[in-house]
Amino acid sequence: MFRKFILYLTGFCFALLLLSFSGCQSEQADTYSSVSIEESSAWALSQETPALPVSGTELSSLDETENTLEETTFEEAVTEETSGEEIPSQTTTLPEIDAETLINCSTTLYTYDQMEADLHTLTAAYPSILQMTTISNADGTEILTADGRPIYVAYFGNRNASQQIFICAATHAREYMTTQLVMRQLAHYCATYETGSYNGLSYREIFDRTCFVIVPMVNPDGVSISQLGLEGLHSEALQTQIQNIYNADMAAGYTSYDFATYLTRWKANANGVDLNRNYSPGWESVTDRLTPSADFFKGNTPGDQPEAQALMTVMNGLSNPRLALSYHSYGALVYWQYGQPEPLWSANEQLATAISDLTGYYLAGYSNEAGFSNWCVLEKGIPSVTVETGTVPTPLPLDQLEPLWQQNQDMWVMLGSVY
Repeated sequence: MFRKFILYLTGFCFALLLLSFSGCQSEQADTYSSVSIEESSAWALSQETPALPVSGTELSSLDETENTLEETTFEEAVTEETSGEEIPSQTTTLPEIDAETLINCSTTLYTYDQMEADLHTLTAAYPSILQMTTISNADGTEILTADGRPIYVAYFGNRNASQQIFICAATHAREYMTTQLVMRQLAHYCATYETGSYNGLSYREIFDRTCFVIVPMVNPDGVSISQLGLEGLHSEALQTQIQNIYNADMAAGYTSYDFATYLTRWKANANGVDLNRNYSPGWESVTDRLTPSADFFKGNTPGDQPEAQALMTVMNGLSNPRLALSYHSYGALVYWQYGQPEPLWSANEQLATAISDLTGYYLAGYSNEAGFSNWCVLEKGIPSVTVETGTVPTPLPLDQLEPLWQQNQDMWVMLGSVY
């Protein structure tokens, strides 16, 4: 009998200790997450994801964090607890977990698999402010790339907000550092959601009124080719197709690189289509390449590629998109002119100027035809810009990531405070 009493007492003390670690969470925890807490927790904990801190000043100097979750599950870390105080209906206190210690975006090759793991990790840790799903057609079937990869979209902030801001990255394969930038932004805002402020507005206030809709890697097949070569593709048929495209590009004089170097500089998707030339506005005028290539081929018809269809599907599903930003590399500039009429001309100029003022990137004027930003401006009627990061040719070396971060750290909150 005495032994049972000791066991009960020990369990009670452990429960009190666990509750004091996890913090309190309102009963309005998110019920609309596309990936449940239990599913994300089990998935994330099965991965060997580095739990390294990302320094704001010295990215290359990373130490093991002392604040790991050890064997505590994310369900325990976000356990709901009620207090005697009255909690506002819209308030959810986040768990005491630093998102920037949960993921590490500072690797030279930040792959699709690593991004996928990190999205699951962050979603499990912050389910009340971050949900994710794979992009699907209207009938519920997943939109898959040629190599069978789903494309992820994340919803950060208040998913039921009356307006949305859309951001995407890695449309071009060799520009994959933009995925690292966007994922670091996401982790940073998760970690500082309760404490951050910008121009007199709290982060909570900014993200409560605007949902940020993020596609961190538009072109996962192309990124895998640029990072890993043919081994980055699952399909042997696609591997053969890429080899044939190289032979054709060599014969046409489009490249003089050896095959391995040629693959590192790949821009297109696995079908050899440049995704930023696959949208309807001005598509007919694009004549750079007439057959599949590492870059510049526009496809056989506007929007015929799954990656372009995925972005248009997400955008068409938003209730009130205020703007769209597409991260590219390189040039440290902002494209904003697409032949749009007023008042869109002035609205786009205002957006581009705000981004230029924040980042120091210069205003570049016209971009190419048939791009995603062209479609957002001319078909959706919303301000949209293409932001070119980096100052050296792509793929950007790792030492470019810290300057990119410093220039773009406040991008989301700047946009959320203005729009």
